[in-house]
Amino acid sequence: MAYAMKAETPSDRRRVVVTGMGVETPIGQNPDEFYNNLLEGVSGITEIEAFDCSNYPTFELQRIAGEIKSFSADEWVAPKLSKRLDKFMLYMLTAGKKALVDGGLTEGQMEEIDKSRCGVLIGSGIGGMKVVSDSIEALRVSPRKMNPFCVPFASTNIGSSLLAIDLVSSNLSSSLNLQHLKAINMIFVTDYFPAKH
Repeated sequence: MAYAMKAETPSDRRRVVVTGMGVETPIGQNPDEFYNNLLEGVSGITEIEAFDCSNYPTFELQRIAGEIKSFSADEWVAPKLSKRLDKFMLYMLTAGKKALVDGGLTEGQMEEIDKSRCGVLIGSGIGGMKVVSDSIEALRVSPRKMNPFCVPFASTNIGSSLLAIDLVSSNLSSSLNLQHLKAINMIFVTDYFPAKH
């Protein structure tokens, strides 16, 4: 007995719609600038300026990084929240909100969207290392000095979680009517062996 497999037509496939894009990178803070710099071969790798690394061994590769030099979260993240978060979290919040604006999502459009089918999707390999490092240093002084947000801020899904929470509570959400967004937080975690995938 022979079986014939039904050919999948393009209309049978599930579709994902990218409504907007937002980026925060060393080579651009908007999709066009980022893409053009990629095409031109611009490198975002420079000497580390965020902290003093002069005490590190003289091996040059230990003193370079892809730092975002001209970053400001002022328009996108509340000042109180901004002071509390690691930079990587600020990058995720800012890029996520830029994606909404880039997608042109207005209040009227958000009312028409099935919010149970909307979500926040951010790829991340690890959470905030600065808060972990600061908490370890504080722990050496006293357990009472340790940041109570250490564990949640170090978790891998903190970026997507914070964006989903912030969209509900920020000024941007009230202007876009996102108070009833039923977001699903997802994380893609990859290891250091991409050839396995």
